[in-house]
Amino acid sequence: MRIDKPTSPLFDAPSAAFAAREARMRREFVGAIGVTADLFTRFSSEQELDLLLAWQVVAQNRRHLAEDFGTAVALAVQPLYDSYPVRHSVQSSMLSMAMGLDAGFADDDLRAIGLGSLVHDAGMLLVPSRLLGVDPIRDRDRRDLVKHPLYAAMALDGMTEAPPATRCVAAQIHERLDGSGYPYGLTDSAIHRLSRYAAVADAFLGMISPRPHRPAHEPYRAVEEILSAAHRGRFDSSAVRTLLRVVSLYPVGSSVWLNDGRMGRVIRSNRHVVDRPVIVALDLEHDPPTLEPIDLNLNPHLKVVRVGELSDESAKSKREFDTSDLAGIC
Repeated sequence: MRIDKPTSPLFDAPSAAFAAREARMRREFVGAIGVTADLFTRFSSEQELDLLLAWQVVAQNRRHLAEDFGTAVALAVQPLYDSYPVRHSVQSSMLSMAMGLDAGFADDDLRAIGLGSLVHDAGMLLVPSRLLGVDPIRDRDRRDLVKHPLYAAMALDGMTEAPPATRCVAAQIHERLDGSGYPYGLTDSAIHRLSRYAAVADAFLGMISPRPHRPAHEPYRAVEEILSAAHRGRFDSSAVRTLLRVVSLYPVGSSVWLNDGRMGRVIRSNRHVVDRPVIVALDLEHDPPTLEPIDLNLNPHLKVVRVGELSDESAKSKREFDTSDLAGIC
């Protein structure tokens, strides 16, 4: 049996209204990037954080997540090709807050993780630009680079407008449970609970975006790496489970192959059903081929059997998803 028009809140809503809401949220998201750029520019010149600007972005992120969680998350996990570190910071804030909402965080914790994630990379503008290029970083240069979270953390000292945990998030977002992170190499309980969640969101977003020294990871491969790292004790397993619920096992942008032979790309996650996202499938049975939206959660006869780029027909591309590291995490 094949269900051509799945029933889902996503598809039940009038398409024009849904498209209008998505377009507005996208415009507002771009606006938040501009506001954050102003925040970072002022910080680079004055070493002061304008929390009025920062709170505008955090409040908008919270509003977007309440209005349309799926669209907000989709905006948060779009691969970053420009405006680093500004856009990365906006996306880290959005994804961290989405994870916090899913995990049932209190309002103060949501605000703290959203604000700390937003400002944590402001210090990157104080790092010598040569350290952000393609050349290998020398040990003495790395000591300068890993200090960047501390600049924002120090700026937050004594700022009563920010929840106390905000400084922990800004300072510890790059720490890892096994001590392999920075700037202090903290381990286990020395890392704040909110920082553990922010670290997972930030690491995932970093993996799916290109860097000068490497190309972007496919979203599903980034999930695999996060799972593997959690299995080795680098990430908090509760935070990783939350990430999976929010972005799914096959995050937005992942190329997938269904058991009926069709190819598709993930456009939305299904919360709490990590292996059954919403996809747009390429249907080659029609001439010309058509694109069909499918909510896999409402089509139990369909499932993802392979992942890989649509343009690559090789066996390596159409690989089975390795779920061995789910043991002990999910």
